[in-house]
Amino acid sequence: MPLAVQPDAPPARQERSWGAAASPLMRPARAVRYWTADKQAKATTTDLPMSVPTPGKDKDADTDTGDRRGAAARLLSVPAAKRITPDGDANGYARVARPYTATAYSRISGRLFFVNAAGHGDSCSASVIRSAARLLVVTAAHCVYGLPEGAATGRWHTNFAFVPAYDGRASGVRRREPYGRWGGRQAWKPDNYTGAPGGDWNSIYDIALIEVGRRNRTLQDAVGAFTPMLNQGGRHTITTTGYPGLLGRKPYDGRDQLWCLGRTRQAQGIAHTGTMLAARAADLASVAGRLETDNCHLFKGHSGGPWILKGTGDLVGVLSAGKEDGESDGNSVANALNVEGYGAIVKRADPRGVYDSLSVSLSRLDRPARRGGTATVTGTVTMRGLMAASQVPVTFSLPRGVSLVSISGATCRTGERAAACVIGSIRPGRPVRLQARVRVADDAPARLPIVARVVSTRLDPTQRDNTSTLRLPATG
Repeated sequence: MPLAVQPDAPPARQERSWGAAASPLMRPARAVRYWTADKQAKATTTDLPMSVPTPGKDKDADTDTGDRRGAAARLLSVPAAKRITPDGDANGYARVARPYTATAYSRISGRLFFVNAAGHGDSCSASVIRSAARLLVVTAAHCVYGLPEGAATGRWHTNFAFVPAYDGRASGVRRREPYGRWGGRQAWKPDNYTGAPGGDWNSIYDIALIEVGRRNRTLQDAVGAFTPMLNQGGRHTITTTGYPGLLGRKPYDGRDQLWCLGRTRQAQGIAHTGTMLAARAADLASVAGRLETDNCHLFKGHSGGPWILKGTGDLVGVLSAGKEDGESDGNSVANALNVEGYGAIVKRADPRGVYDSLSVSLSRLDRPARRGGTATVTGTVTMRGLMAASQVPVTFSLPRGVSLVSISGATCRTGERAAACVIGSIRPGRPVRLQARVRVADDAPARLPIVARVVSTRLDPTQRDNTSTLRLPATG
């Protein structure tokens, strides 16, 4: 029997929910008219979700405030030793260079205005995400849906208006809104997000999509879009952009686009024990799908902001939770673009889109295999469609008469007749090739079926091409 080798992959493919809810249809033009410059200036920033750091992680004793103007203004968030953003302040943030139209990451990001479920003008951060519709904006679910005080059930926010590259200090509408104001047509959230405080704030379902109305061109044509990367959290180096803000506090008044550089890990600390049933907290803590960093502090208004892979620009998460400004040793948490949350809503919001369309094919590169000799087999893994993916499992199985010598192109665990590999990341149009060198036994059969399989999720519309078999002829 072939040696069974388990892939050294995260517990990524646990899929617990596949439902999504849609808001009532809205009139984009109404939101565009509603959000005048005066209303934008008076908009508050959405209340902060709360989270706790991973239990047992080391604390840094450095509590450099970065601001000695009194207790009310002190920023204790990110100790100096943990700030890695160039010129970053005590929260880990720095200003994005103006104009915001100059770089892709700053023009794809923007400020999202809305009337919250309680009827007040509010705002979050958001970004454009690649889609077949070319009209989708991604943000946090608490930026589209909430549970007003005293209400028994949650309600949709209304009058969504997304302003890419928003510059609240510029004079004139064209400079303040260089790509215009895009009114929301419909919003989607995972079914499991209910708007309740505590657990929902910290759940893997705090992610949402908004479709905006068309103008003379699509939003994606106007500013570009981040490529979504299917993932379940883990270690990455990310940049995040957004509009943190409290009225009257520069640069934290929502008028400046700020950014932060962070190194992430898998988030485990889900919620304060006082806000969630222990059983529910334990259940969520066991599910991969959230990212945490100590280098960036969550600040009001940055909720929904993108977490982008440094170097590639792929979107791996959406800012969801963290500690409030002024708390020591601050952190922030993002929901990864996982199947349970993002996968569920994108299938509703963008039904024509193709996501997680993985395939594998096997081929031989060298001379015919000779008994007693070696041969090299290549497995080419391809992602088609609109999404990238990280930590993709691939397995190789060899028949009797063939043994594995070596394999390259991914991180692999190997046995004599099997290999379990994990591709770190794969992107549309950029195939990944794994080369397996095998030894053919002296008494090997004439035909040797070698099998490769790549693992995709239910987002893959067809999995017939997830398995490839090469019948290697043996001679000599």
